[in-house]
Amino acid sequence: MDSDTSESREELNSYPSVADSADGERGKALHAALEREEALKTIINNSQVVVFLWKNEEKRPAEFVSENVVNFGYTVEDFVSERVLYEEIIYPDDLKKVEEGLEKRIRIGAPDFNMEYRIFSKARKIRWVSERTFIQRDPEGEVTHFQGVVLDITERKKSEEKLEKVLEMQKMLTTVINNSPAVVFLWRNEKYWPAAFVSDNVVQFGYTVDDFMSQEILYGKIIHPYDLRRVEEELERNIQKGEVSFNSEYRIFTKAGDLRWVNERTFIQREKDGDVTCFQGIVLDITSRKNIEEALRKSLEMQKVLKTIISKSSAVAFLWKNMENWPVEFVSENVTQFGYTVEDFTSGRILYGDIVHREDINSVSESLSRSIREGFDSFEMEYRILTGDGSVRWVEERTYIQRDTQGNVTHFQGIVVDVTERKEAQEMLEIQRELGIALSSTWNLQTMLNLILDACLQVKEIDAGGIYLKDELLDQINLVAHRGLSSEFVKKIYAYRADSPEAKQVWTEKPIYKLSFFAEEMADLLRKEKITAVAVIPMKHRGEIIGSLNFASHTVDRIPQNIRNFLESIALQVVNYIAPVRIEADFI
Repeated sequence: MDSDTSESREELNSYPSVADSADGERGKALHAALEREEALKTIINNSQVVVFLWKNEEKRPAEFVSENVVNFGYTVEDFVSERVLYEEIIYPDDLKKVEEGLEKRIRIGAPDFNMEYRIFSKARKIRWVSERTFIQRDPEGEVTHFQGVVLDITERKKSEEKLEKVLEMQKMLTTVINNSPAVVFLWRNEKYWPAAFVSDNVVQFGYTVDDFMSQEILYGKIIHPYDLRRVEEELERNIQKGEVSFNSEYRIFTKAGDLRWVNERTFIQREKDGDVTCFQGIVLDITSRKNIEEALRKSLEMQKVLKTIISKSSAVAFLWKNMENWPVEFVSENVTQFGYTVEDFTSGRILYGDIVHREDINSVSESLSRSIREGFDSFEMEYRILTGDGSVRWVEERTYIQRDTQGNVTHFQGIVVDVTERKEAQEMLEIQRELGIALSSTWNLQTMLNLILDACLQVKEIDAGGIYLKDELLDQINLVAHRGLSSEFVKKIYAYRADSPEAKQVWTEKPIYKLSFFAEEMADLLRKEKITAVAVIPMKHRGEIIGSLNFASHTVDRIPQNIRNFLESIALQVVNYIAPVRIEADFI
């Protein structure tokens, strides 16, 4: 009995030490768990990830939210007190999508739910968030809670939107280029310029993109051999001068072997150390323009050196909205060639319809409407525009009509090219052709002279003129026909002795276009007549001067080069009609 009691007592005495040991272990574990929890809270609250525990009730009230919800301007108390319910801060346009997405995941028994949407911060600013939620269910499978993390992705979304806009602009520019006559190249700085890029519309020359990208065809190999060396020298000269860009005109062969004239606008790309790496080029087919120049050159009977009358213009790209007067969403910077800035159009200060000539605006609008109505994808037209300084220019527009998925026209993507000099050359050739027909139908000298004056005065820059012929019998030169001159002026310049100083000022070996050529007395007469520009062109027959064409302007300060070419061509043309009949004429 005593022995048993003693053993029992010893056993009992041992219990407190065991209990104390167990409590100590549990305490340590609890302490460690609390430390881990505190560390986890610190990590979460110092991160961009906000943790939520929502109840499966209407508008998702929160049972728990991490303290870093302050990143959105809210406090923990705002949510756990249910003063703010989570779905109340979801952007209205996104709420239905979020609710339907979550409901679908619950319905199919999915364990989680992921979605990107917008919420309002407490300051009512819109923020994009990414939610990743785990759906909690009870043993019966009923949803009780949602454990979720919400991450602010606003900056990422902004970057994505910027990238999307850049890609859209690139796509638009690619479409504009590929629907334009301008072919875009990127050439490497190597022999014969292998292509690193070429736009799809190279097909207008019969080639495919792959022809160049595979290097089966090198660009230098399609340039006419007679032009290649000049092109190489021009390129090298501009590189050595440190130029950024330059223009060149030369001939290339199409894939079918035909020759085409092109205008190339080249941009030289360099490394930081100045070494040239590649060339960006815009190649525009100018064959039609060159044919017109050739026709004008031939009209001078090969007696003149060919002069280029077409300006170095490049295509201006536009993106117009399908609204009244076509407001501009985009225009390339080279719109400055028309005297405008990009800002003039994109700010809405100037609408494109505002610069279309009043006499052409209705026909442009009607032609475009007809193209839309008949379902065409593109539109082409020539019309006049007003430049920034008020002058008139002819342009050729080639436009791609852009439609939405419902077929409604939303925009027009277009290229506008200045064709003023081409139009003027065509008009002058037509005047010359009609004059030739008219002169062939008469042997009356005075009628011929009147026809010549009437034809030349169709050119708007010229508003006065006269024709001198030599009278062999009286050995003098006489003003035999005139237009647009005052009677007093005509009396003073009507006739001169052939060997007089005055005669030498209207009877010259070479054309005269400067007022400074004339002696003081004649210059004074011209000033009183308010003449601001002159053209004196001799008429030669079999090496002898038989007369001169004299034209003047009261509006321009110099006769433009293309009009000089026209007048000299007229002089060569009409002398063959005048010479046979001038001796028999009665000038009295």
